[in-house]
Amino acid sequence: MWSWDTQPNSHAQRKFIELIFDRTGKYPNWDPPSEIPVGSYGRIDKTTGNLIPHGSIYSDDFKHYLVDAGINPESGEHLPEECPEESEFTTWSKNVKQIELNVDSQVSVPEIATAAIKGTWQVKKGTTGAVLLMNNPRIKRITSSALGKLAKIQLLQSMHLVTKAFYCPAFSMYLSDTSGSSFSMALLGSAPVVAPVSTVGVTAAMRWWNDTQTGLARHGCSTKHCYTPLYELLHVRHPRNRRSSPSPVRTGEMLWIAPPLPWAPLLEDGTEVPVYIHDDNTDSELE
Repeated sequence: MWSWDTQPNSHAQRKFIELIFDRTGKYPNWDPPSEIPVGSYGRIDKTTGNLIPHGSIYSDDFKHYLVDAGINPESGEHLPEECPEESEFTTWSKNVKQIELNVDSQVSVPEIATAAIKGTWQVKKGTTGAVLLMNNPRIKRITSSALGKLAKIQLLQSMHLVTKAFYCPAFSMYLSDTSGSSFSMALLGSAPVVAPVSTVGVTAAMRWWNDTQTGLARHGCSTKHCYTPLYELLHVRHPRNRRSSPSPVRTGEMLWIAPPLPWAPLLEDGTEVPVYIHDDNTDSELE
């Protein structure tokens, strides 16, 4: 039976990125413990889907670009703002649907009834599905006004810029195979911690549970917002050349757009679509 482990030509990482990007317009980070800092700029490696950073707008070497764009590096106007914490962020690919979780059937997992995040998902048979879950995410982002000025910098006009990143203390990501199975996942809290009254800051540990039998799963838990499972990557819009359809006046964040994935859509098993080259010389020899 086919699986991600038995298919050497499959690109699981790129397939997961492709499926989540299609739903969110943002890039999932296949290795969430490795931070994707806001303000990094570079390009996506089309063989892995990883961001290859070329620099940061917050480095000392970049300060003269900021000044030329009308940004005072000492003012802090270009620094990322931190948005309020959300309770959760959940997303899944279009060929996946969430179905009712039968808590009573999970008698061996009593904590599931009070799980912070829980659910059951069904993948359409013959297709690959992806699910991304985050607990208590915080978004760091570059403000729209700063993006408007950064768009003037010629160096950034040939690069992609990380304009937003999701930080969380717990994440789970799952990439199915094509068997069309259903699966459940939940973020469980441990048993209550018994501690002296004087103890301050005691936090119950969290752990991920799932009943997946196939596919690939990655997850992590911490007491700190140390994971970046998802980030927004934008590049500067290029003006239209058609005189009959002038570009609308854009400012701020509207000067930027999400770049397309740098590879052709993959097949359901994560392999590349075969490219057949027609050889005219061979045909002429057969005539």
